[in-house]
Amino acid sequence: MDRYFCECMNVKVKMPHDQLLSVRKELGKEPILEAEIGGAIPLFVERYMYQSRDLTAPGRPCVGLVTFFGGSMAIEGESKQLHSTFLPTQAMLIPPGTETHWHYTGTVDYAVFYMLDTSKRLANAVQLLAESRNEPMLFADPLVSSTSRQLLDELQKGPGADTHYMHLLVQVMFEQTFRTLTTPAGGSINPRNTHFSRLQAVLNFIRNNLASDVTVATLARIAGINVSYFRRIFLEATGMAPHAYVFAARLEQARKLLIQSELPIAQIATDCGFSNQSHLTSRFRAAHAVTPAQFRKMAGKHP
Repeated sequence: MDRYFCECMNVKVKMPHDQLLSVRKELGKEPILEAEIGGAIPLFVERYMYQSRDLTAPGRPCVGLVTFFGGSMAIEGESKQLHSTFLPTQAMLIPPGTETHWHYTGTVDYAVFYMLDTSKRLANAVQLLAESRNEPMLFADPLVSSTSRQLLDELQKGPGADTHYMHLLVQVMFEQTFRTLTTPAGGSINPRNTHFSRLQAVLNFIRNNLASDVTVATLARIAGINVSYFRRIFLEATGMAPHAYVFAARLEQARKLLIQSELPIAQIATDCGFSNQSHLTSRFRAAHAVTPAQFRKMAGKHP
């Protein structure tokens, strides 16, 4: 596939461009596609396809969204601290300044979308969410996967690409990313999944123990399997990594209590597993762009 550059309209770059181009220096490879896309969420996009190799990618000064389109399994994390095992159709939101370590076991096909300007509401909310977690966030969502692929297919048209259509795709892709990472998938799993019974027990435990320190090791023990395998089947069944699901469940419960109860916000924070009211406030603002008190007031409640 030929490499080309497609520059779209109204890009507002706010970080050193050479830092965004440094991935190809570390890979020793050129992307098969690179582009800048304007709109409400300006992006710099790179798509790569290559064979097995190890790579350490230093943190970038902006939020990055990685989407995989096929090929082999990919592993992110250092040998002593595995973070995630990527399968095709999964994605990862990477906070600014976060170093990642990759090992690919065969041919890999993926794209990275760098957010160039986060001054608008949605882009700012995604950045705050990424910064509040302070670690890469792995998830699987068919809409994010399909919109990212459609966006790249449109870019392949070069000068004939529909700019307005791409702007809409970008909006949907990041809106769905935000929703996926801040809302549990209906509080349940796909009943057709072969691990339904053991994972249902895990989800019940999460819902009943939000105020506790819910670790992945504890959840894996409840499921009766090792941590690595548990991470994989949990993501396949729910579309979210375990820690992301727990965080989203805590936020969901906090929203319910803010609307349905008169409990003090400090108590809601404790009951939902946040260390204190400030912790809840910072995480809630990152996810919803308002504080818990503002959210309660908007819902017609009073602090």
